[in-house]
Amino acid sequence: MLSYQHAFHAGNHADVIKHLCWIGVINSLKKKDKAFTLYDTHAGAGSYDFNEAMSAKNKEYESGISKLVQHGAKSSLLRDYLNLCEPFLSSDHYPGSPALSAEAKRESDTLHAMELHPAEFDKLEINIAKLNKSHCHVHKRDGFEGLRALTPPKPNRGAILIDPPYEREVEYQDVVKGIEQVLKRWQQAQIVIWYPLLSARAGNKHGASERMCAKLAELGRPCFKAEICVAENTTDAGMYGSGVLVINPPWQLNEQLENALDETITLMGEHASVKIAWVNQDN
Repeated sequence: MLSYQHAFHAGNHADVIKHLCWIGVINSLKKKDKAFTLYDTHAGAGSYDFNEAMSAKNKEYESGISKLVQHGAKSSLLRDYLNLCEPFLSSDHYPGSPALSAEAKRESDTLHAMELHPAEFDKLEINIAKLNKSHCHVHKRDGFEGLRALTPPKPNRGAILIDPPYEREVEYQDVVKGIEQVLKRWQQAQIVIWYPLLSARAGNKHGASERMCAKLAELGRPCFKAEICVAENTTDAGMYGSGVLVINPPWQLNEQLENALDETITLMGEHASVKIAWVNQDN
């Protein structure tokens, strides 16, 4: 149940789409002076050393962030992402979403990063403390329980990032239930949900992301999906890509993300592609 450690996958294509989208949400929140609160339900270790055994085993960052570092970004969102990553990359580290949040938010804004895995939480606590940023709180707790306890924030502005490992099939249902509960109390919450795109090799989890997104769409909130594929969806492909579903997205985030991802996929191989589509549009 608590076996997943993100270090094996740090900086891969899934992190790229997830973190591009999340930074786009934060950038939008920063356009107004009023403070906001960020929630990270599955925070992980916060930062990952490419030279440590787990990250070095598969070197997934080589097909993700490493493809982008020497690229002169034209998209403002891609440029912001790379600028936030650069101080970490210069010391062979990749910033997880809590570190990116801490660096991107303003002094007046608040971050709540939640992680239940004991070893990951210990690293998270150390890595966030090293950043020496104000109003950054780490919690050793279940992320969905944390959302129930900590939302809505005051003032009533902010966003939630949800990216479970989806090791167990029930986690897809947990996401739907957790978001249903949040939206009952905090209807205007901006929510980014990351999900994997899995081939038939995944067995029962094949198609689970698509079913989860369909259930979330039934909640009736404005939302769009953005997906990046890095391999052909053959029977044996495994995870051939990933996506984000954004609920209550800020204005023009879909366009900003599309520009950034269109630029990104040109660097990720012949099978790389991107698709962005509204699921529910605001009336």
